[in-house]
Amino acid sequence: MPDLEPLLRLWRALDGLFAAEARTSWGAVVTDARYPDVQEANYARVEATRPVSLEEVEAALLPAIAPVGCRREHVVVFFPEAQTDLLVEASTRGERLVWDLVMVHEGRAGATGDEDPVEEVRRPDEAFWHAHRGSIRLFDVHDERVLDQLSAIEREVLVPSGRRWFVIRGPSGRPEAFAALLVLDGVGFVDHVVTLPEARRRGHATALTRRLLAEASAVGAERTYLLTDPRGVAEALYARLGFTRVSQVASWIAPLDRPGVTSAQVRRSTSGGGR
Repeated sequence: MPDLEPLLRLWRALDGLFAAEARTSWGAVVTDARYPDVQEANYARVEATRPVSLEEVEAALLPAIAPVGCRREHVVVFFPEAQTDLLVEASTRGERLVWDLVMVHEGRAGATGDEDPVEEVRRPDEAFWHAHRGSIRLFDVHDERVLDQLSAIEREVLVPSGRRWFVIRGPSGRPEAFAALLVLDGVGFVDHVVTLPEARRRGHATALTRRLLAEASAVGAERTYLLTDPRGVAEALYARLGFTRVSQVASWIAPLDRPGVTSAQVRRSTSGGGR
């Protein structure tokens, strides 16, 4: 099994920032009624290395997410090689599995030079939040309710807990590339590295990631992780900066009204089941 304990340590600390984290024998169910349409705030974290069934996961997940108004089931599996039966069950039922490549940077990062174009947004103002909202759309998120809630999570949960934002500005002074760094429990996480289409191929992602690594090292992070598309071109960029492959994480998202999920499973929340 890959050594994912540092990443899981950070992930558990992050989950603990939301309203409720109910531990189970296989992981945890996280819920937050403030953000019912955001999958990261309402999901099942499967971190067991023993086989877990889909029935086990949904017996805890479905009764927990129904009362908060969540309309989708979201499950993240950290050791897919140990959960082949669970993934086959989900896939056979029709769920579309998504794979994220886990990469890690260990050791100290080199300092950035005086020519570093990256700026830390120390006091995010409304102009930044407007630009940030636009950057979320580049991740194929267009539902206004989801955009509202993702923005609220940043303002109300993540930034107050230490998430730091960095940008590269264009000639107009507006941000044209973004990245975020979160360090929890001595572990760093690089996220939301994105460049506006008209500003790509200028080295912005490299500059941002290099700066985030230096900042993570400066605050004592023992290692820094990120997730990327295992089929994408970003892996080569991160490898050049010293990141190495660790493993893959599997997940799926499915609407609660899909075939195969019975109303009795969801109603269990009103009769004391699940949590």
